[in-house]
Amino acid sequence: MPQPAPPLSSDWRSSVSAPHLLADMKFAPLVMSCLLPAAALAWTQGCISKPVGFGYKTTGGTGGRTVVPTSPAELKQYLSSTETLIIDLDRTYDFTQLEGSKTENGCWYNQCGSGPQKSLSLYNACAGRSTTSVTYSVAGSRTLELVIGSNKTIRSSNGKGVIKGKGVTFKKSKNVIFRDITISDINPQVIWGGDAIVLNGATDIWIHRCTIRNIGRQFLVTYVEQNVGITVSSCLFDGNTQYSAYCDKTHFWLWLFWGTHDEITLINNRVVNVSGRCPHAGGQSSSSKNLIHMIGNEMDTNHHLGIEPNKGGIILAEGNKFIDYSQVIDTKATGGTLAIPSTAADAAKCQAYFKQNCKANVYQGTTAPSRMDLAVLDAFSKLDLTAVNGARAAACE
Repeated sequence: MPQPAPPLSSDWRSSVSAPHLLADMKFAPLVMSCLLPAAALAWTQGCISKPVGFGYKTTGGTGGRTVVPTSPAELKQYLSSTETLIIDLDRTYDFTQLEGSKTENGCWYNQCGSGPQKSLSLYNACAGRSTTSVTYSVAGSRTLELVIGSNKTIRSSNGKGVIKGKGVTFKKSKNVIFRDITISDINPQVIWGGDAIVLNGATDIWIHRCTIRNIGRQFLVTYVEQNVGITVSSCLFDGNTQYSAYCDKTHFWLWLFWGTHDEITLINNRVVNVSGRCPHAGGQSSSSKNLIHMIGNEMDTNHHLGIEPNKGGIILAEGNKFIDYSQVIDTKATGGTLAIPSTAADAAKCQAYFKQNCKANVYQGTTAPSRMDLAVLDAFSKLDLTAVNGARAAACE
């Protein structure tokens, strides 16, 4: 688990504690070599209406009956069912108090000022850190997420579907659409207090137009089994929080990809006010491969660590907008590969692999990085090009 750097000044914290209003943004000038053609900065959540990228084959609960759960218990039952279902969430399903609370020994993860996160003493997280008692809601705990069965469409047709206090896990799940749902308030003050979305042995999953906020640990994480045919599109990952690893109201634990073999498309998502794992890919084992196609996302405000290509991580990042990023690539990440086209010449290198150019990334208030590992293009050219080129065609302008 990464060690956060010392916090920045209180003046800086106050300047980024709220999300940017894009219409009022004023960006620092860049040197000419970093400038790219102007692009609209308004995020268009509705421009993708069907699964694209690696999850393009997903059909979900098509043909199944539609059910509307009336309680958290009923929701849990429907989600884990073996029946093909369309599950329509029409209210808030609050699990926070349903399994009680627990207090145990833990630690201050980083004593750096106002609003630090505490951590449970798991996986050596508290080694060398100051001990303290940690109280948390049991419902949000890792391994106690809501289990999602196969062949489901989970949606909120009225836009009011909220799962509060507990995450969801796609463990060996196949063919699931999960859309228009908010997941929130899972022990935000506690690292290891719970993850929002867990993929572990999942196949053909489309996560779309969801909102994730106020989570103790990962917004999205894959674990050690293979996760293929996965698309996450048009979601809002809101990092504004009262509790953070850096004590600056930013969420560190964004996207962590640790599967044995992951093939994941991240497209047209908006990520606001985070401080790390954007994404973190690789590092779980020497034989793992985490192939991440990160395309057309709006990455708004990060003054700490950006993309982390670790051993086994193979990241193609194209057509993204990086706004007010101090470090697009984490310089401490080692062993992985990354292709992040920052110029037209970089984008043209894709022609030999995909018979089309990649999309250049756009940088505002951000220094453009220079990294085009051709091994990434070679690896992606051997995957399903309907998924890879299809995502490029669907990327929102």
